[in-house]
Amino acid sequence: MFLDLLNIYEKEIRKNCQNKRKVYLFEMYKMSYIKEIEEVLKNKKGYSCTYQIFLIFEPKVRVIMSLPIKDKVLNHYVTRYILQPRLEKYLDCRNVATRKNMGVSEARKLIKKYFIKNKNQDFYILKLDIAKYFYCIDHKVLKDLLKDKLENNEFQLISSIIDSTNKEYVNKRIEFLEKKYSIELPKYEYGKGLPIGNMTSQFLSIFYLYKFDHKIIHEYHLKYFVKYMDDFVILHENKKYLEKVFFKIKEELENIYKLKINEKKSKIVSSKEGIVFLGIHYKVKKGKVVNYLPNKKKREIRKKIKKNFFEFKNNYKNIESLFSSRECFLHSYKVSKKFIKRWIYEMEEN
Repeated sequence: MFLDLLNIYEKEIRKNCQNKRKVYLFEMYKMSYIKEIEEVLKNKKGYSCTYQIFLIFEPKVRVIMSLPIKDKVLNHYVTRYILQPRLEKYLDCRNVATRKNMGVSEARKLIKKYFIKNKNQDFYILKLDIAKYFYCIDHKVLKDLLKDKLENNEFQLISSIIDSTNKEYVNKRIEFLEKKYSIELPKYEYGKGLPIGNMTSQFLSIFYLYKFDHKIIHEYHLKYFVKYMDDFVILHENKKYLEKVFFKIKEELENIYKLKINEKKSKIVSSKEGIVFLGIHYKVKKGKVVNYLPNKKKREIRKKIKKNFFEFKNNYKNIESLFSSRECFLHSYKVSKKFIKRWIYEMEEN
């Protein structure tokens, strides 16, 4: 266990932590801290942690609850060595968010594959979005789902992580940020919600609706189904059947899982109109599947590119962090070739 914890810190936490002061302070007593975490995990009697709560503003305003490094190592270990080995087998392969070898690229691959399979006939798409998903996950419902799948001491430890949003300071800090930035922010009700930013939260949020996912596929016989966190896409040739299913889904989510559909973002559309899913617009045009970046997304990328290059020129950012991933670079290059070519030319001139 000790070596696993050390490995998590060295290869994941230290590498990705942007706050270098936190890393420096942890490094001073690294072995002692790892030993303390090991003791907590061996006892498995629950633990208490204090979050650093702040806002991020891109791509939209979000409340982030960040853990101290010691608690972050524990959180990662719980996900990797307790939650994933015990619960991964219950998840359907169409539920792709935050899972190994899946994620955004797998979701886009699946949705394109389903469009291609159905392109020679008229079909309809049910797009579902759950309102404030992370804030509305019910602690009791989640614990009931976990109870028979974990050992008693493991369940106690994970329950303490789930209940960490119940602390009074959480909403007080969110209220402070509301006043500071003059914006309205969602708050945590007692017994509801998972902290945004934690690895355990990411996994528990995709596990929360695992029974519901299986019901859509096996009971409603909707095999063309993709789910990314709280976004669902379902394809079917019969619009009336989709409307019936939509009504049942809303009812079940509200009554059993204590969740509500985002009515503005949830709708049934034809394949010719298409949908925007994970930033890409998919539709069928003259028997061919067309996928492209919407204009709004292009504007966002151009804005981000200009900001990144400005920060790089002024030594606020190094060249490695200009683009977060290969996919991000390719999308950015397609959207703003002229800007990037001009910047490369300027670099060569200098």
